[in-house]
Amino acid sequence: MHIADWDEKFLAEFDAQNYVELLCLSQVQSAVVYAQSHVGLCYFPTKIGEMHRGLKGKDIFGEVVNLCHQKGIYVVAYYSLIFNDWAYKKYPDWRIISADGRPAAEKSRYGVCCPNSPYRDFAIEQITELIENYDFEGIRYDMTFWPGICYCPYCQTRFADIVVGDLPKIIDWTDSKWVGFQRKREEWLNEFAELVTSTTKKIKPNITVEHQSSTFTLSWNFSVTTKLAEQNDFLQGDFYGDSLQGSFVGKLFYHLSPDQPFGFETTTNLNLGDHTTLKSKQLLEAKVFAALANCGAFVFIDAIDPVGTLNRKVYEMMREIFNQTKQYEPYLGGEMVQDVVIYFSTDSKFDFSDNGKYIMDGRESILELGDNMPHLNAALNVTNCFISNHIPFGVITKKDLNNLSRYKVLVLPNVLMMSNEEVEAIKNYVQSGGCLYASKYTSLVTIDGTKHDNFLLSELFSVSYEGETKEDLTYISPTENNTDLFLDYSQKYPLSILGTQLKIKAKKDVEILGKMVLPYTDPKEPGKYASIHSNPPGIWTEQPAIVFNNYGKGNVIYVNSDMENNSHHHQIFLNLIRKLYPHPLSFESDAHNSVEITLFHQQERKQFILNLVNFQKEFPIIPNHGIKVTIKIDNKRVKQVVELPAENELTFELKNEFVKLQIPQLKMFAMVAIIFD
Repeated sequence: MHIADWDEKFLAEFDAQNYVELLCLSQVQSAVVYAQSHVGLCYFPTKIGEMHRGLKGKDIFGEVVNLCHQKGIYVVAYYSLIFNDWAYKKYPDWRIISADGRPAAEKSRYGVCCPNSPYRDFAIEQITELIENYDFEGIRYDMTFWPGICYCPYCQTRFADIVVGDLPKIIDWTDSKWVGFQRKREEWLNEFAELVTSTTKKIKPNITVEHQSSTFTLSWNFSVTTKLAEQNDFLQGDFYGDSLQGSFVGKLFYHLSPDQPFGFETTTNLNLGDHTTLKSKQLLEAKVFAALANCGAFVFIDAIDPVGTLNRKVYEMMREIFNQTKQYEPYLGGEMVQDVVIYFSTDSKFDFSDNGKYIMDGRESILELGDNMPHLNAALNVTNCFISNHIPFGVITKKDLNNLSRYKVLVLPNVLMMSNEEVEAIKNYVQSGGCLYASKYTSLVTIDGTKHDNFLLSELFSVSYEGETKEDLTYISPTENNTDLFLDYSQKYPLSILGTQLKIKAKKDVEILGKMVLPYTDPKEPGKYASIHSNPPGIWTEQPAIVFNNYGKGNVIYVNSDMENNSHHHQIFLNLIRKLYPHPLSFESDAHNSVEITLFHQQERKQFILNLVNFQKEFPIIPNHGIKVTIKIDNKRVKQVVELPAENELTFELKNEFVKLQIPQLKMFAMVAIIFD
């Protein structure tokens, strides 16, 4: 509902009664109702800012809130932080300023205000006005992030209190001043969010607060870290990617959200920029089931027409979808079964290859920043591997360091920066019997930007750091006794790595699984080559590339590249995981790789809940038939297996600590209860 008011027709046709009738039609349990928007104009009579003139003084926010409550719909008020075009235009000194001295939104429709400027006081005053004058169940603060690096006088003054000199403009993740500036930006954002949340709770303690949470997976310039989660009652964010993104976010929010359920939201339209093209019903249905399978709530976004009308077809379609999904809601809950966890570091959302670049290089505006993130890319590729191969997995963060003992295998996918706290927790985890997979730069650079002479986890890896290859296309050949790990790759035809490798020296007693192989020539030297089209392996070295080590009661595999980032190498990556932990996992299945499986243990109900989501890239979905699933039940005695919600009994077989069952047909979603004594 981000509607301007330069045309008197805008919002003139808004009908609160019709709006709430459509909400009822779609069977929503709660609604995010706009009190204000990115435009900065209010939909309620305000004494602090400016009301949308198309409403002619009519309090449509208050009307919708009252009507929703009459219909039993919970209301979450919407307020846009930092993005406020009205304030941006009215108060120029509140603007976020680019490194070149220009206003950040000079060539953008999105006016953005600096939370270090007096805009902070304005926002708090307007939020206070809203909360004091209306009753609602929750409030959603959108755009709680830095949309770019701000170089305004207010930021300069705050930074000057800590560091002498101007704000840095050259990216360098091993420079203490640049990294210090980034840490301050993160601190300032958290401080602003804490002020907003505490103001809300002080006025009405029972209101739930949520700050836009899709930014946890966005790059460093947004400055969102795990600490922002502490200012939320639950996490909710809007996402527009594929099923892989949805699965990763679902697992991340399952752990990071202070309370459950988290909210997964997306548009009913193809994306935010397309106002009329709707997603197919099957695609939306798949997204709802995917959220459900991770115990998340689904939120759909419908963009209102500028004149104030809504497309009834959207609400009719969502009614049909919710009619299908709501019958599974009574069975949700429990503890997600996760044998293997991916560690996601919000301190590592950047790329070392950007070091030395001017902040505005190739950009018209700081709003265009969207740098590559090798760590996130690797984490997503590992997620894809685990989904396709039906591995019981989760995604954890720094918040979970005290709970590492719950998991059999911990994956550190090219974690670019680590704190001493993380290093010590991981050492203790492996010492006590945990299994660790780590790759490339993991533990080489600390969160203050210090690049160490050696890995902080060198003792676990049993290798020492000696540099990095200049070649950015390299190879790994299996050692003689480990060819089975590498499938069809051999010493003559080694595994290709689309990137550099770190040079490492193995310590005594470590097992070397693979060794580094270089091309005949440096691929960056075009004048000298062996084969004109490619860069074949030509220099076999004795330097280790993959090592296996026993540490305490645990096992460790370190890889000197981000091998897991290449989907073509996923089977080899899985072979390494199985070498780390050569025991049966909590479940296994022969389902097609488009099927994601999650399992929840409901101890109080004495059952497991098994979810299968058939989320294919093309629609209509092709059903899967005769899917076999084996579940580890330890010492529990299974008495019944039923497909929900119809409670149709399924045949099963008990063998030692496992129950084996078969799903006759999977269209899009299946939920099965394994009931034990």
